[in-house]
Amino acid sequence: MNVACDPNALVTAIRTANGIGVARLILASRCVYNYTTATAPGDALPIITGDITLVGGPSTKIRRDSAAPDAFRVLEVASGATLHVERISILGGSTAGFGGGILNAGTVVLDQTTLAGNHAANGGAFANNSGAEATIFLSRFNANSTSSVGGGAILNAGTLTMSKSVLAGNSAPINGDGLNTQPNGVSHLIQSTVENNISGSLGGGISNLGTTTLDRVPVTGNKGSGGGGIATGNTNVSIRNLNIRDNIPDNCSPMNTIPGCVN
Repeated sequence: MNVACDPNALVTAIRTANGIGVARLILASRCVYNYTTATAPGDALPIITGDITLVGGPSTKIRRDSAAPDAFRVLEVASGATLHVERISILGGSTAGFGGGILNAGTVVLDQTTLAGNHAANGGAFANNSGAEATIFLSRFNANSTSSVGGGAILNAGTLTMSKSVLAGNSAPINGDGLNTQPNGVSHLIQSTVENNISGSLGGGISNLGTTTLDRVPVTGNKGSGGGGIATGNTNVSIRNLNIRDNIPDNCSPMNTIPGCVN
């Protein structure tokens, strides 16, 4: 189904797709689907309840207008639903809750997707709820932020696999500017980059309370009060082919908790 470059057309298309159950929506290239008001309570677009794929092209963007009078996130995925996003930028979402760009209670797949300039209390760009699944490939999270407990880019309480992607320039006042893995969360990062994120507390790049594995993941130039690169509350962080360096004030915290990480 082709969707014209009109924010109302995308709202209608998602409502129709939810009713059908499975649908592939082709969004217009070089188009900004711009929202000044929420469609669903707290969301720019209708909550995804079916199995929906959103496909963009060069310069396709879905954005909460910076002049919007109210805060609302961009996308929300219900439990049992599935959302695929390909070649789309998700921008400017804002919420006092979880996931400024996307809140996921079901299954999300992001492919060649950018989430930038989003803000939330927790999970500035993306929040993955307990029991939810997310797969992220060739995507970028930058300049996202939180006002409460971390995950300036991503807060993960479910299962997350991220490959060939970048977490850069995100911020949080507490724990894990790039990625915050919650107690029941499992995060796998593969051939990705975590760089130049800033926390007002522990875990400038990554904060772990669950299980986090890193495989060929540079963690560099991040800053926190401790564990500038990675901070963990347990021993469930494993690193393969490590490249953790130049983080402030140290690379990992607590010292000697993460095998192979040297401060």
